[in-house]
Amino acid sequence: MEVELKLLLAPEHNEQVQHHPLLGEPTRVQQLTARYFDTPDLHLLRHGAGLRVRKVDGEWIQTMKAGGSVQSGLHSRNEWEGVVDRSWPRLGKLRKLIGDDPQWLAVLDETNLKERLEPLFLVDVQRHIWDLEIDGNRIEVALDVGHIERKTQRVPVNEIELELKDGDPAGLYAFALQLLEDIPLRISNINKAQRGYQLVRDTGQAPFRARALELDADATLSDALPAVLGNCLEHIQRNEQAVIDSDDPETLHQMRVGVRRLRSAIKLFDPVAPCPPALQEDISWLGTVLGAARDWDVMLTSTLQHIDASPGGQHSLMELQSLAQQTAQAKRREAAQALLSPRYTKLMLTLGSWMLQTAPLLNGSAAQFSRQTLQQLHKSLLKRAARMNDSDPASAHRTRIAAKRGRYALEFFHALYRDKGTRTYLKALAAAQEELGQHNDLVVADRLLQELAQQHPPADGAIQFARGYLVAQQLMQPADLNAISSRLHALRLPHTR
Repeated sequence: MEVELKLLLAPEHNEQVQHHPLLGEPTRVQQLTARYFDTPDLHLLRHGAGLRVRKVDGEWIQTMKAGGSVQSGLHSRNEWEGVVDRSWPRLGKLRKLIGDDPQWLAVLDETNLKERLEPLFLVDVQRHIWDLEIDGNRIEVALDVGHIERKTQRVPVNEIELELKDGDPAGLYAFALQLLEDIPLRISNINKAQRGYQLVRDTGQAPFRARALELDADATLSDALPAVLGNCLEHIQRNEQAVIDSDDPETLHQMRVGVRRLRSAIKLFDPVAPCPPALQEDISWLGTVLGAARDWDVMLTSTLQHIDASPGGQHSLMELQSLAQQTAQAKRREAAQALLSPRYTKLMLTLGSWMLQTAPLLNGSAAQFSRQTLQQLHKSLLKRAARMNDSDPASAHRTRIAAKRGRYALEFFHALYRDKGTRTYLKALAAAQEELGQHNDLVVADRLLQELAQQHPPADGAIQFARGYLVAQQLMQPADLNAISSRLHALRLPHTR
């Protein structure tokens, strides 16, 4: 199993890396040219594998990487590697390296795979390598500078790979944090092969939604914590580049949801694995920055549209649209800058290290923990639902938060519960969250409009019109809090499998 931490840096910092006191002189420098192979229908990619042939010091090296996971930049994958006599894959030799692993042998047994393989893209880099031993860990540090090429398309490569040759994976995070003190770095959650496949598929940066989380029935807490937190981190980090590069509201929304899920997960595990306060503070900071940008997106793309549909509302909307657009864009830039900051990189590295070091210390059954936790969350939800009333808007907000926490918790542990009861429970909580969320959007919009009025006094008339219209709409179409409460009280927790 190959374990690597991948870090991005700007080319102007390459010389700083090469003369960093932690590294010394490079052990060796190599020019590496690799061709990546797959079928026209991307058979290997669809099965989670990558196959390359790379020339290293005059020899052709065939490598297949497959399966594994990525958590906070830490890539763990199966790897089979050996010398071949040509620049094209030798599948027979690869089968011998794989041995008796039926999953990956089946991938290679695809009909006519040998005949259908073709080179899809090329990776050409100059690699500076340092072999280090730090705190009992043997780490290979590689600085790769070059490009990925597909026909007429090229994308640059400028990254550091920290590969654990022997020792504790947490040592990679510790070393990266030391480098971060002197060099601006960013975590990379995709490898060169994945970047090459992006050129092949021309997929761009689509919003990434959370994947269903799988846990075995006999999973322990030490299994559950990294699985749950890792799932949240994937949700956050797979939307990271799109938030930086694009203005798609959905990618920002998905990243903010990922942070909310992470915060819920941290709180969920708090009784058995308290998160350090400094780490919680940084997670809260990230949520605040993304939340500010998302709130303006919602008002711009959703809430203000209600005014457009009203008699005489078009003129008011046109006056507000420009101001709201400018503010939303500014908040989006602030969010992008936060993701490019050393504070964000430090957060992700520290969180990854904390997960690795904390999980082995936990004892107990994940199923038992989830049952107790869900019972507590359900009880809290019913208590808050019973206290909702129209004269206290905060009461509906507290119920919405309780519903969200319960939904996230069951989504984390859904694999341990019976399907039918789980679907019913999650559907009911999502519906309650949606109804109460629409009410909350109007409350948030009113607050944002007040801020806008303070910043732009000449637009006060249009802003007050919008505020009045939204308040009237809220009064005319209030959420039926009694009905929502009744539905929640009728819910029954699902049973474990």
